[in-house]
Amino acid sequence: MRPLNFVKAASLTTCFIAAASIVLFNAVLSPLRAEPAPAGTVSDTDVTYFYKNPSPARLSQLMAYFNSLAQSGKLFAQPPMIGFMAAAFQKYPGDVDRLISADLSLPMLEIVGYSLHLAGQDAKARSIADRLTSRGAAPPDFTHVPSSLDTMLATGPTEFDMLWGASFATGDPRYCSKILARFAGVANVDGNAEDILAIAKAAGTSADMHWVVDKRGAAKAGELSSMASALWSLNANAQQHEFVRKVVGGYIEAHPTEPASKTLIALARAYGRYDINKVVAVTEAAQGKPSATINLAYLSQILDDLSRHAATYPPQFESADDRQRAQHDVSAISSVLDPLTENFSHNPELLMRLALLHAFGHNLDIPDSSQKAVAAFTTLLNLTPNDPMANYRYGVFLASTTKAGEGIPYLEKAKSLGAVNADYWLGLSYQFAGDKAKAVENLENYVKRVPSDANAARMLDAIRNDKVETKVLKPTP
Repeated sequence: MRPLNFVKAASLTTCFIAAASIVLFNAVLSPLRAEPAPAGTVSDTDVTYFYKNPSPARLSQLMAYFNSLAQSGKLFAQPPMIGFMAAAFQKYPGDVDRLISADLSLPMLEIVGYSLHLAGQDAKARSIADRLTSRGAAPPDFTHVPSSLDTMLATGPTEFDMLWGASFATGDPRYCSKILARFAGVANVDGNAEDILAIAKAAGTSADMHWVVDKRGAAKAGELSSMASALWSLNANAQQHEFVRKVVGGYIEAHPTEPASKTLIALARAYGRYDINKVVAVTEAAQGKPSATINLAYLSQILDDLSRHAATYPPQFESADDRQRAQHDVSAISSVLDPLTENFSHNPELLMRLALLHAFGHNLDIPDSSQKAVAAFTTLLNLTPNDPMANYRYGVFLASTTKAGEGIPYLEKAKSLGAVNADYWLGLSYQFAGDKAKAVENLENYVKRVPSDANAARMLDAIRNDKVETKVLKPTP
């Protein structure tokens, strides 16, 4: 068993990030995102959102899940697990002995040993070291390990991953604040921000990155790559988690002219590069019949990104190239998924994604997308008429077109079912339908709940004072 290297590990992403799209501020239309799984099931999502509903019982389930990950031998999974458990052991010190079962694998015991050390429970950490030794395995090497989770510095990717793990265990903003401070400290000097952004944008692509070494030298290139991983994870997790979004948004608000802030904003606005072949894999099944497997996680990642740019009309892109690439992606995914529609006509998850894909296509002026979006939403709502998100999404789609009034019943139903931000879109829809009183009532509710949304406040003021001019920018779907 190879001991964990706290100095040289260099993962470019964190283990439990569920999507790579970014929203830095309070988004009016929140992108498709994972939520905690039902009780009794365990997945990466439960780790990512553990802080929302923490308990020793849930942690016990996660320990078994971590044990399976540890046995997989993937070194990139170790740091976030260590940070997560260190924070959890701090939170539940009286449950530690019960959580560390006798049947944990050797790799998991090593991870537990590091976690206990970082949690300040050195006696228990030494006990774990003894258990490893008694089973013929090397004990954890604490030589280069920080004295505690609280004193850990955001030195590089290994520490970043541990701090993200601690963040998901607790929802405490101080851990991601360390990562942000480290990133800003490098990005704000020596013209580093531009190169960090270029590296982050190229992550996950086949782009040749030798230019960084040629330009900066190997040592500096390594540091900038680490900061690119920090930038990427800050943006991705700001999209997923309110406490991260507040940290990042607060920094940008306090330092609007700094290169670090401009880089955070620039990455948030860029549309990513995706391999559409990863969305659907077709294989030969029994009796020679083809079988299609849809990568929901990857499809959701693309839809999250499209949501930031094309959720409403007109779409917003940093460049013409970004827009053209988005149009190509929507058309390419549609050409693959549309023929399979009958196969998942009873699958709400897939129908929702197909409806959103075509809604974004409508805003990108892709022919026939509006009709396809209506068809997908209709099938979805026939299948799940009381789904708050399905009603909300369809209402938003209609509110973004000249059929805004037709979206009101769906938005009202979504609101009654607890859909967040339905009141914002109801305000716009009622204004379009000529009902000022209802428009003001709904927008007032939204502004009270989301006082940081300056655009909504300005819209409310304009409606109150009859200063709204309506322009039709999009033909009827």
